[in-house]
Amino acid sequence: MNNRLKEYFHFGKSERNAILIVILLVVFLVLVPRIYSKYHAPQPYGDGSFAAEIDAFLKQEASVAQADQHSFDFTRPDRSALQERFHPFDFDPNTLDQAGWVRLGFTEKQAGSILKFREKGGKFFKKEDLRKLFAVNDEIYALLEPFVRIESDYNPASGREKQPERSFPLSRAADEHAELNSSDSAGLVKVRGIGPAFARRIIRYREKLGGFSDARQLLEVYGMDSIKFSQISKGVFADASLIRKININAATMDELRAHPYIDYYIAKAIIDKRIRKGSYASPDELLEIPLIYEDLYFKLRPYLTVN
Repeated sequence: MNNRLKEYFHFGKSERNAILIVILLVVFLVLVPRIYSKYHAPQPYGDGSFAAEIDAFLKQEASVAQADQHSFDFTRPDRSALQERFHPFDFDPNTLDQAGWVRLGFTEKQAGSILKFREKGGKFFKKEDLRKLFAVNDEIYALLEPFVRIESDYNPASGREKQPERSFPLSRAADEHAELNSSDSAGLVKVRGIGPAFARRIIRYREKLGGFSDARQLLEVYGMDSIKFSQISKGVFADASLIRKININAATMDELRAHPYIDYYIAKAIIDKRIRKGSYASPDELLEIPLIYEDLYFKLRPYLTVN
């Protein structure tokens, strides 16, 4: 028995040499990476040009942030966000129709609720009565209050005259020089800060959008930044009534995708919903599509129709 075990575990000289080589090879593969990493630690990337690019980017961000401070209310950030959505003008809440409420910045559903409130006998006797509306919170009221013109507030006997209609200051400035949706290149270059090349870019982007609903959309034009916009904002305004609208009940996939705010997936979702549930009764129904979040909808709404 012992002799058989010795014969089984007996190795010749060549076999012993092979086993030794394998063991040495395993030890080599285990130890060499550890030794190499110990004496050759990786060096941090130190490209000077890359660091210079970072410094330039940070300086640019700082200058843009400083330029934005004049238009952003840091003490009331919610109010600054609402300015993107609402476009106040002088109005009487007792006589304003549904289209007027929508033009102010409310959804069609909210505008319909306000009209129902009036149909049931609701009346606005003073500006503060706007707070009765569910759709009007403190921030919205603060934004709209200067523009409320209730008829009972005016007393002809006192000789007070109704003030001329005002628009949201950044949409239509007092020293306006060019209307963005109707001006040609010659009209745009009259505005201080707009040259011929940039006028052509504005017109090209206007064609893609279907028109500007607000002057702030100039920030979406290639080459425009906050500093340049602050220079020209007082010389331009947008007449939203001139916008070319998209009929979401008839538009094709290509027609929807042609708009800068609508990508392939959103266009497909709009058409899929139309196929499943039939024609849209109101653009507000797009809010039921998960891909269309509220901020995107308010950007799209001026361009949508169901007629």
